[in-house]
Amino acid sequence: MLHGIIKTGCFMADLQRRNAIKCLAALFGAAITPVAATQLFDKTDDNHFEVLKAAAHRDVVTQMQAVILELEPNDQLYFNLVAFTDLMLANTLTLTERTACVKGAELIAEGVLSSSQLANKLTSLFTISSQQQQRIIAQQALPFSEVSPDKRDEYLIYKCIFTVREFLLLGYFTSEKLQAS
Repeated sequence: MLHGIIKTGCFMADLQRRNAIKCLAALFGAAITPVAATQLFDKTDDNHFEVLKAAAHRDVVTQMQAVILELEPNDQLYFNLVAFTDLMLANTLTLTERTACVKGAELIAEGVLSSSQLANKLTSLFTISSQQQQRIIAQQALPFSEVSPDKRDEYLIYKCIFTVREFLLLGYFTSEKLQAS
């Protein structure tokens, strides 16, 4: 089955590599064995992270996981979502997109001394008015070069939030699907 999925993915020659991976990632959740998924995504050694190399970057993703998924501390996921997010960042984004995401994570973590402060900061970034939300979404549609200099930090912060949120949700639901198998 996995061979058929990969073969189908190869025929998507018109898609760029990152788009093909994004399209196939959901299919892999159903086709990959739980053991292989655990080995592939469970990076326990900090030296193996490709994009989220700094502890501050991993802390932002960890706190986003807590804020977005509202998991209890004792909830056990099938694999490490921070490592999964790192894997997706490394293999599905361009260098420019990865750089913007990491810079956004640095801006989010800037000035934060504890994980509870980081969680509060992230929560405040998520609790915005619908008018602000529409403005931010419109801003995200622009290339970085067209964003006004005074709005660039906000652009990078929300670029990070939107990107990491997508990968956290994909990883969470893939994990749930594997756990149910």
